[in-house]
Amino acid sequence: MHADGETDGGSASEPSAEPEPPEPGSPCGVSEDPTSTIVDVRCPAPGAASIDPAWIRDRAAAVIDRVAAEHDVNITRCTVRIVGDAEMSAAHRRFSRVSGPTDVLTFVSDSGDGLEVDLLACHDEASRRVASFEHDATHELLLYVVHGVLHAIGHDDHDPESHARMHAEEDRLLTLIGVGPVYRVEGSDG
Repeated sequence: MHADGETDGGSASEPSAEPEPPEPGSPCGVSEDPTSTIVDVRCPAPGAASIDPAWIRDRAAAVIDRVAAEHDVNITRCTVRIVGDAEMSAAHRRFSRVSGPTDVLTFVSDSGDGLEVDLLACHDEASRRVASFEHDATHELLLYVVHGVLHAIGHDDHDPESHARMHAEEDRLLTLIGVGPVYRVEGSDG
């Protein structure tokens, strides 16, 4: 199991030269291939009525399909639970031995058929972070999901170089699925 949370740092990414794929096409946002990842997004966080779990699910599925193909990894399931500060703080303390909330915690197990990824994403943290940005909490939560998926396949962001690479990869993936870069450093304008 890997538990991780990150709330600061930055990256800049040039738009990819690859063509943008179409919007996720099936009702659940994954390809018609029955081996595609099962993605489930639940949003029990207090005060999170404006969050669109289906929008996050569809785009997360598109990112996971791309990551799986590019990295030759099989992610069989990704479950996202969007929580508030209280639940995130308790999980952060329990699994990382760090007090207070964080943006995302990643838990990974290998079922033998592939990786099963469980993510806790903090709605309250997303709301605080986007107060000065030009995107909403739903986009910020999608960023947290992508961040968690990258941790699940082995990306790290605990030194400046790997931090920059990881956030550039997030922006690249989000651009490829038509969302565009989301990661921002507080106080930056881009």
